Amino acid sequence: MQPFSFGNIVKGVHFFDRKEETKRIVSTLQGGNNIVLFAPRRFGKTSLVFKAVEELEKLGFRCIYIDFMSIYSRESFIENYLKAILKNQSNLQKAIKTLTTLITSIRPILTFDNNGTPEFSIDFFESKIQDKTIEEVIDLPEKLSNSKNRFIIIMDEFQDILKLNGDSFEKLLRSKIQHQQNTNYIFLGSKTHLLNDMFNNKGRAFYNSAMIMQIDALPEKEAIEFIQSRFFKYDISIDDENTKLLIKEAGNIPYYIQMLSAEIWQNVIKEKKTIEKEDIINSATQIIFIKRDYYYELFDKLSIYQKKLLKALTVSGKNVYSKEYNKRFRLSAHSTTQKAITNLLHSGIIEKESDGYYISDPFFKRYIENYA
Repeated sequence: MQPFSFGNIVKGVHFFDRKEETKRIVSTLQGGNNIVLFAPRRFGKTSLVFKAVEELEKLGFRCIYIDFMSIYSRESFIENYLKAILKNQSNLQKAIKTLTTLITSIRPILTFDNNGTPEFSIDFFESKIQDKTIEEVIDLPEKLSNSKNRFIIIMDEFQDILKLNGDSFEKLLRSKIQHQQNTNYIFLGSKTHLLNDMFNNKGRAFYNSAMIMQIDALPEKEAIEFIQSRFFKYDISIDDENTKLLIKEAGNIPYYIQMLSAEIWQNVIKEKKTIEKEDIINSATQIIFIKRDYYYELFDKLSIYQKKLLKALTVSGKNVYSKEYNKRFRLSAHSTTQKAITNLLHSGIIEKESDGYYISDPFFKRYIENYA
């Protein structure tokens, strides 16, 4: 079995052990507060939350997971939200009867497929979903809970709430959850600049509504220990120097560390017992080769100026608005650079850090350096 895992929610022995972060999430929610997680892409936010969920469920909380990436309308919000809540109920028929009583403008339908698996759908009585219906749906966990049986609602890709009706839906949601006593929320998402604005901008509905927690890269010592222990399970050794090189090649991002480690393991498992520098470099190059068509299309669809700016970011992402940077990389006006930065942030191709910007995918960065 592969000793490394990526591309899905990482659990068990494959999980980078973020004990302090997990403890903080659990204690914050247990204390009745909401929490918002900030981190760049691929830092393992969702995996961390599910690790915390394991602990919270042991304490008696009922945890509901909603992914706003799959929500595109008020109707889809209602369907996804109610399905997630019902999935958590032991007696479906009783829960649906309660739901019908509490939300009067919809009719829930429960059927069973040939294997006896329950399937849930909704008939909407309204041609246009009214705010009152949304409010009743949002209040449902609170009405199903009590002080000894509390809900935790996990809202992933939360910045995508803006697709539902801009600020009005955001304000509606905030107006309801601020009065709930037995329901708490975890907000997280991959577009950190949008999420940051939602919770730190005084003009936004969710300003100061949750404890802010930033997830940083793993401390080097813990990352080295994790990588070496996973390889050691298969009697494969890698010294500290080469482990640091692996981490560097993967941009010190948990997802890419696991990806590169998996590729190295695949390449050496049948042939060697010691990982060397060439194994790491060759495996990183192989990943780029495997993803070359995707990277070509990703780069090709960008504007000429965005391509030029990305080439500059492979060298340095600091002081991008300075005259020196502009002159060094032969860029255009400040406003043109700013627009390109905004578009690249929105698409997730780059991320912002305290002192500049960087390309989110370290292997895409190497593709640009070598092939673009």
